[in-house]
Formats: sequence, structure tokens, C-alpha cells
Amino acid sequence: MHGNIINNVNMRKILLLMLLCGYSTTIFAQSFDQERIALAKFIERMYNSSPFEGCRIVDDYDNCYLLSVVELDKSKYKNSSAMNRVAQVKSQRNAGEFFNGTQSYSEITIRTPKSEEKGGAEMVDTYEVIRTNSTGFVQQMALLVQFESNEGKTVFVYYKKVNN
Repeated sequence: MHGNIINNVNMRKILLLMLLCGYSTTIFAQSFDQERIALAKFIERMYNSSPFEGCRIVDDYDNCYLLSVVELDKSKYKNSSAMNRVAQVKSQRNAGEFFNGTQSYSEITIRTPKSEEKGGAEMVDTYEVIRTNSTGFVQQMALLVQFESNEGKTVFVYYKKVNN
């Protein structure tokens, strides 16, 4: 009988400890998400008031962030996954140039195959080639927010927390 009471008390302690750990993790996760949402709204307001592209360092009260802003025209890309990949590569290129002074070359190739039909519309394929010569690489840039600009282009904002 005495063993059952001790086991019961120990089980309650373990259950209470698990609940406290779960609760503290939830509070921290909500705090991080709220920070991220507030930063995203701030950057979107800042961009809409004065559009910019490239990298910037933004300080808030507790943290310092590297932002890489890329603006792309939706009509140039067949699907959103291609546009997302181009935005990610351009963001990393911007960050590499900012930190390491890399040299990047960008060229756009437009191919227009002739249509077999007379009077048929020509198909236009656009290719964007990005070549980078770098001495370093910036990793861990995460997508903070994606929104449509006042000019109708898609804006991607990538960010990374940096040390003060």
C-alpha cells in the first residue's frame, strides 16, 4: 500500500514537470512567432513607403537582422516554384555581395521560336542566368515575408539574425 502512494506521488510530479516543460515551450514559440510577424509587418510598411532592393541591416530593441529584398515580375515566370527559387538565389547573391564583396553577373536570354502556323502567336521563353564569383557563402537566409508591391510585382524578403 505504501509503495502505491509513492508511485502515485512520483507520477504526479513527472506529469507536472512535463506540463510545465510543454507550457514553457509553447510560450517561447509564440513569442518567436510574434516577433517574426511584427518584423514582417514593419518591413512591409517600410518597403511600401520607400521601395528598395538589396541588403539592409535592421535593428530592433533586442536583435539585429540582415534583410535581403528581391523584387520579381510574376509574368516572367511560368510557376511560383521557379519564381521562389530565383528569389532565393538572388537573395543569397545579395547577401554574399553585402558580406564578402562577391561579383555577380546577371543576363537575360529571350528565345522566340517561330510558329509553324501563319498568323499564329509566337512563343516567348525567357531565361535568366545568374553567375556568381564569390569568396564566401551566406547560409540560413529564411523567407520572412512575400507580398505584392504597389507596382504589382512580387517582393520577397529573406532574413537572418546577426550578432550585434
